[in-house]
Amino acid sequence: MRLIIAVLSMVYVSQLQAQDGLTVSSSTLSARLAQQVASVALHACEKLGYQVGVSVVDRSGNLLAFVRDPLSGPHTIDISEKKAFTSASTRVASAQLNNNPTLNFSDRLITLQGGLPVSIGGHIYGGVGVSGATSEDDEKCAQAGIDAIKDDIEFSQ
Repeated sequence: MRLIIAVLSMVYVSQLQAQDGLTVSSSTLSARLAQQVASVALHACEKLGYQVGVSVVDRSGNLLAFVRDPLSGPHTIDISEKKAFTSASTRVASAQLNNNPTLNFSDRLITLQGGLPVSIGGHIYGGVGVSGATSEDDEKCAQAGIDAIKDDIEFSQ
C-alpha cells in the first residue's frame, strides 16, 4: 500500500511540476530509428544514381547517425551534417532559409536544399541532411528516410 501511495505521489508531483513549467519533456529519435532514416535515404539516392552522405541529428542538433557511399565526395560529410543541424535547430527545411542574412552568426547553419526536420504528428524529433545529389534529389532522399519511420513514431505515441 505504501508503494502505491509513493508512486501516486511521484506522479502527482511530476504533473504539478510540468503544469508549473518547472520541467519540460521532449522526444527525440532513437539511435535505431536515426540509423534507419540514414540507411533509407542513402538507398533512395543510390537508386537515383547518386553517391551521397546522410546525417541524422537529434532535436538538439547532435549527430545520431551518419552513413555515406564510399564513392561520395568528402564534402558530403560536413554538408549533410550542417543541413541536418539547420533543419533540426530552425524546425524548417534548410532551403526555406535561403538568402536569410540573420543566419550569418553560426558556421553550423547552411541554407542549401536537402535538410529536413523530422517532423511527425506536429512534433520535431530531429533533422536529416543529404548531400551529393542535386538539391531537389537531396531533399527527396531525406524525405524518403523520414517516411520510412513515420508509422513507427505515429504508432508509438
